[in-house]
Amino acid sequence: MRDGVEQARRDVDAAEAARRAAEASAARMRAMVAGLNAIVWERDPLTWRFRFVNARVEEVLGYPVRQWLDEPGLWQRILHPDDADHVLSAVRATIADGEDLSLTYRMRAADGHWVWLQHLAHVARDERGTPTAMHSVLVDITDSKRRELAAAMLATAGRVLTGPAGVEERLTSVTGLLVPDLGDWAAVWLRGDDERYRPVAVAPTSLADRVRALGSVRVPDEFAVALQAGRAFAVPQVTPELFRAATTDEAGFAALSAIGGASWLAAPLTIGGAVVGLLTLTAQAPDRYDEPDVALATDLGQRLATMVAAERLAARRRQLHEITVDLSAAGTVAEAAAALTTGLRDVLGASLVAVCTLGDDGQLHTIDVVGAPPGRWDDFTTMRLTPDVPLADAALTRRPVWLPDQATVTERYPAVAGSMSAQTQGIAALPLLVGDRLVGALALTYRTPRPFDSDERAFLLTVADQAAVAFERAALADVRREMAETLQRSLLPAALPDVDRLSVAARYLPAVEGTSAGGDWFDVLPLGDGAVAVAVGDVVGNGAPAAAVMGQLRSALAGLLLAGFSPGRALEVLDRFAGHVAGARVTTVACLRLEPDAGRLTHSSAGHPPPLLVNGRDGRGREGYLDGGLGPALGLPTGGSRPEATLTLAPGATLLLYTDGLVERWGDTLDDGLARLTAAITARRSDPLPALVDGVLGELVDGNGGDDDVAVVAVRLLPAPLRLDLPAEMTRLAEVRRAVQRWAPTAGLSAEAVEDLLLALGEATGNAVEHAYRDADVAGRMVVELRLDGAGDVVASITDTGAWRPPPADPGFRGRGLQIISALARDVDLSPGPTGTALRFVFAPAAPLPAAPRRRAAAEQIVVAQRPDEQPAGLEVTDARGRRCLALTGDLDLAGVTAIRELVLAELAGDRPITVDLTRLGHVTSVGAGLLLEVAERAGVHGDPDILLPTTGPARRMLDLTGLAAALRPGADTLPH
Repeated sequence: MRDGVEQARRDVDAAEAARRAAEASAARMRAMVAGLNAIVWERDPLTWRFRFVNARVEEVLGYPVRQWLDEPGLWQRILHPDDADHVLSAVRATIADGEDLSLTYRMRAADGHWVWLQHLAHVARDERGTPTAMHSVLVDITDSKRRELAAAMLATAGRVLTGPAGVEERLTSVTGLLVPDLGDWAAVWLRGDDERYRPVAVAPTSLADRVRALGSVRVPDEFAVALQAGRAFAVPQVTPELFRAATTDEAGFAALSAIGGASWLAAPLTIGGAVVGLLTLTAQAPDRYDEPDVALATDLGQRLATMVAAERLAARRRQLHEITVDLSAAGTVAEAAAALTTGLRDVLGASLVAVCTLGDDGQLHTIDVVGAPPGRWDDFTTMRLTPDVPLADAALTRRPVWLPDQATVTERYPAVAGSMSAQTQGIAALPLLVGDRLVGALALTYRTPRPFDSDERAFLLTVADQAAVAFERAALADVRREMAETLQRSLLPAALPDVDRLSVAARYLPAVEGTSAGGDWFDVLPLGDGAVAVAVGDVVGNGAPAAAVMGQLRSALAGLLLAGFSPGRALEVLDRFAGHVAGARVTTVACLRLEPDAGRLTHSSAGHPPPLLVNGRDGRGREGYLDGGLGPALGLPTGGSRPEATLTLAPGATLLLYTDGLVERWGDTLDDGLARLTAAITARRSDPLPALVDGVLGELVDGNGGDDDVAVVAVRLLPAPLRLDLPAEMTRLAEVRRAVQRWAPTAGLSAEAVEDLLLALGEATGNAVEHAYRDADVAGRMVVELRLDGAGDVVASITDTGAWRPPPADPGFRGRGLQIISALARDVDLSPGPTGTALRFVFAPAAPLPAAPRRRAAAEQIVVAQRPDEQPAGLEVTDARGRRCLALTGDLDLAGVTAIRELVLAELAGDRPITVDLTRLGHVTSVGAGLLLEVAERAGVHGDPDILLPTTGPARRMLDLTGLAAALRPGADTLPH
């Protein structure tokens, strides 16, 4: 009996203990679920009602737990319309089939935002296979998904903006990409001279007419500062006051209020520091936009601005070409002046344009004026060169005068206030110069303020140059030499364009002594889609007559290429044009179109010597004279359309176009000349492009001048810039080196140059890792950027968002990173600031170094934990002839020093003589140099150490730069055995 009672008591105690354990386990499970950084829920697989939801659901989506449990269908109701069908079908299939579920979809949060979720689910079943519960874990992946979508959107926008459609069509396509994911409607606005913005592209199309009906809007004053600084800004809650400030009248206010929405995001389109337009996004929900949205809009705005700038440049080129043609056709000064004033007024919308020439009496005399009311210009028919009047002041100082508004005019030139029209605002006055000699002056006035941005100034200055040439030609026809020089300056490009991913060099050598005019020409024309057109031509003959023919053909060809004609089609039309130009028969032309981003080359030739292609430093890939696309010279019979050929260039490839004066020699065949050219350019394939062209000319052209003009254009395809954005951790330093080593061959860098570049980058990135985030719990990021400039130099930038510690008074061999970088590069600039530090430098590739021998020795390997895909630092230890032999291997950067320092110093704690072998070191930074000095000092405690130095290679380069090679005592040539 007592045994039974005792057993019952023990059973009760055991049951109670089991109950308490179960409750504790359940409590721990609830605490774990509550603490997960994810939504966790359980649902009935038959009714789909929620049985359990953790508190994280309210943090992520804003709906309280009670609402999820009590409101059937809440989950289905807030699914994104585009995702709902797929998600519901997948859940039904999971319940029916028993497969685990993995889905990514969007749900609308309580505040209206769309949240991206990664949904993982499992259906529990009983022994009969009947579903009893669906358990789910949902993780908020909105940030990563937004970054992914933003990258895809920018890529798509880039393709659209470089497409073949018209400007407004491309802009409309881009705005269409933004709706509805980033707003309910989007628009691109361009700024007018009145500082107001007019819509040119709207999405969706259903709103386009209503937005365009607004006419123009202005940016409210409270946002003007951010706009002028080129910063995008968000308006969390738009008020009626803002709509009223943006419009001019009640009708505009009412129209904008009706479509305006609750929140706005605006990004400026900036060209050369001037705001030329706006990209706006509008949402019906308040406080819709956050920092990632602002960053995306900023990037899109700059891409739009780049496209607008390219289109404006192309338009300016066409306008300049038209004015230049009219000026060239003028036979008298009066005809030239009329062509100038009429052309500029039509192109720039000026209210008044006047042109004067300098008379023998030293005064300005008005030749032509358009737009002036009767009697308005009477006081300025003749002007002395005084500083009191803008036009006379420009002529007196030989410098242009830019006056953006009437207040500036009256402040600087009070003498003209009484005679100036009340409507006059902006004024531009430019001297007309031929060389240093003044021939006249040009004035333009506007009825609205005129900022005169850099593009407009450049255009007017170019027009002024062309006008001056025209006046000089008409007025001084007897000065033949000056006429020829002026003609040539107007016919050949004044400057080569700056094209992304392309280096360009060109030279022109006249054959006729005493003149720079001739029949050879070249052109390098950036096209609106990011491509570039290059042409070289040769008119039969030389001197001014050939130059006159050349000018007509070059202008016509440039116009065709800028209008979008392919090389073959442009030559076909040019051939017909040449039939109407006396002296143009048998002219030869080589014409090509190159798309730098894709490396795609399209070329065609009209009887011209073939372009020569050489590849980068390694010389791999297709090389030689281009075949295909060959046709007869202009004016000769053709068999139909002119042929074209295409090929793809690799980064580093150089293409040389030239006229026959470069390769023809008396008594030699053309093949001999082509062979000489091939040898000359191949020997210089790695030279910077200007040096390559000058070297080829110096070798092939007689120093006393040849019998024919010579025109040469060389273009080199540069690699895409390298950009690394990675955590500032020492384990990532090897990753930087690997990325640079992959990029360097496409940049044409020799192995020796790469070693020096890696040494400089190692110091810069090591400093960012070691110093930028010293007080942070988690390392921030560093951005490493490399690009190749047109001269073949590497422009490097390493930025972080941390703060460096002040340098010590005596850094020893540590802290000398900037000295090392300065020894390897130029223009070193360290710019610390409150938001981070930027280190920039320019690296010019050095001459190749001899190959470094490698030493191999059997030894005991001490394994150091490192990532397997890196080149880790290591320590190999052997004993020979009573000496402890330490061989340091691999890369001694910050990570390497951290890995092996204690191991090395521990080996130096004994009392045996030491041999230190450094011949197998890879990259050594200043941190590694500090360790080597410490090793040498400690090894010296036990007598004279033997230190084996590398004879060449990156480690020796560092030892020489720091002076450590002299500080370390050299040892024997080989390891003792």
